[in-house]
Amino acid sequence: MNRREYITQTTKYLGYTLVTGTVLELLASCENNAQNWKPVFFTQEEAITLSAITDTICPKTSSPGANELGVPSFIDQLVKKLLKQEDQAFFKKGIQEINETAQQEFKKQFSELPINQKESILIDLDKKSAPTAMTMWGKPMEEHPSPLSFYRKIKSLTLMAFFTSEKIGKEFLTYDPIPGEFKGCIPYTQQTNWTEI
Repeated sequence: MNRREYITQTTKYLGYTLVTGTVLELLASCENNAQNWKPVFFTQEEAITLSAITDTICPKTSSPGANELGVPSFIDQLVKKLLKQEDQAFFKKGIQEINETAQQEFKKQFSELPINQKESILIDLDKKSAPTAMTMWGKPMEEHPSPLSFYRKIKSLTLMAFFTSEKIGKEFLTYDPIPGEFKGCIPYTQQTNWTEI
């Protein structure tokens, strides 16, 4: 499956039918403007919370974090340009509820919390969220799947944008635009990462 197919299938899984070219365009533009991002849909306060959520899900390690790759900008533009009003409202409400939880538990906005408290809130949301329905090619395999929670949607979009970014694809995953010969029986110790197998 190539990058274009992956993005299409992931967005179908999330319940959105998107034009793949538009999504790829959003990804490319977000990577280029990561440092100068001004939200087009979310308020500045919501954008700060969104950035804190995505950077908690994919923090900077030896690889860049979600914010460096423009993940919050991608989500902001995707929500503005491609989602219906009720889906847009769903994302705004989800961000608001995360801030309310942070205020109730720690008396601060989510973005102001130390990382361990941010992680605590997101782990709790993960535990409370219904399990993700099994899908095949973007279609649910269950007759009546549970709707995805805000946390599941934001995490899925964050991971999709992170792993399909050009920088991660070329510099941290094995990028092989034209695969070479197939080597079926090679010692496992020669592998530098899973994509070489």
